[in-house]
Amino acid sequence: MNSPFVDPFSVNEREHGGVRVLEVKGELDIATAPTLCARLDASRRRRRPRLLVDLSAVDFCDSTGLRALLGAASEVRAHGGRFAIVCPPRGDVARLLEIVGAGEWMGIHGDPESGLAALRLS
Repeated sequence: MNSPFVDPFSVNEREHGGVRVLEVKGELDIATAPTLCARLDASRRRRRPRLLVDLSAVDFCDSTGLRALLGAASEVRAHGGRFAIVCPPRGDVARLLEIVGAGEWMGIHGDPESGLAALRLS
């Protein structure tokens, strides 16, 4: 019996012009959110962190994943930093962010270049 292929969850990190970029791939849910939280926690502990989370390759995000993102945004701001998300304007993840009004708590950008530009202005 063939089962559909499910992309594994991954978080790749890189530095770009003083901004820490976390590229997330797969499904962000109750099973994978703790992995993202651990990576976000490590990144936010820097002095005045600037953090961009790229959700371009995320197919699904549940309330646990959303809570991880909102919590990270709050923590980064509490440490005097800046936080933004990359999320293409169409799709399930974009719709979730729109429904909950996530744009009120964090910058949401349609592509990595605009997210990086916004964080570098700080």
